Amino acid sequence: MLHPSKYISTQKLYVLPCTLYIKPLLRILCYNFDIVMGGREEREWKIFGGRDDHELKFKSYGILILNRPITISPEKMIKLWNEACWRITIDGGTDRWFEFVNQHSLPLSLPNYVTGDFDSIKPKTLEFCQNQDEITVKNTPDQDFTDFDKALDCFVAISEHSGRLDQIFSNINTLARVQLDGFILSQSAITWLLHPGYHRIHIPDYLRSQKVYCGVLPFSEAKVTSKGLKWNLNSNTIKFGGLLSSSNTYDGSPVVEIDTDANIIWTMGCEKY
Repeated sequence: MLHPSKYISTQKLYVLPCTLYIKPLLRILCYNFDIVMGGREEREWKIFGGRDDHELKFKSYGILILNRPITISPEKMIKLWNEACWRITIDGGTDRWFEFVNQHSLPLSLPNYVTGDFDSIKPKTLEFCQNQDEITVKNTPDQDFTDFDKALDCFVAISEHSGRLDQIFSNINTLARVQLDGFILSQSAITWLLHPGYHRIHIPDYLRSQKVYCGVLPFSEAKVTSKGLKWNLNSNTIKFGGLLSSSNTYDGSPVVEIDTDANIIWTMGCEKY
């Protein structure tokens, strides 16, 4: 393993004013419209753009690296990292990030925020970060929250998830408990919550033509109606132990419409990241 001291930053770091750190949440804003009426949302989700709609495109976002293997390609990581407003590594995710950067010799700026309870980060890595003027290091020792929760006290992030089912559910639970717009990005899928209301999700042509999978999953019991899926829901109740809309796909329509009376999980395959 290469030590962080081997790491050389070749790009100017963009540091946000410190006043932003005291804000409890910074929302990820994608190209969508947000209207709240009587406790119900009307949302227009347009998160794909770039070359032939193959790339995820966010208007303003932060990237967060958890303590999980980084499987996103180096090319995609460069784009996601460079275009992020905030760059955060969480506890042992800091070691994984340095290892990934050194392994692929990536010319990336340092994180501007390192946080967690620091029970999994290597002492030498933590010391290195504490000695960098560009990095704000914040210890969040509350064991009642996961590392992801602690980061979301001041940040919303795109993060890799893979391997452990308990951590996947924990990450999704974090997004639900703070009622926050956020996306969980893995190597080949993106997942986020849809709050009660009406949602229009724009689907790129290549996902429709290739019949890439998608799913509508309950966070709790929810009554859902959909259009644009191969197997639509028609005021059906979805819940664990009952009906799930997994391994679904698209009927060819450019937009999937979903109406729900409770929080639900929308997940969709995308181009391999």
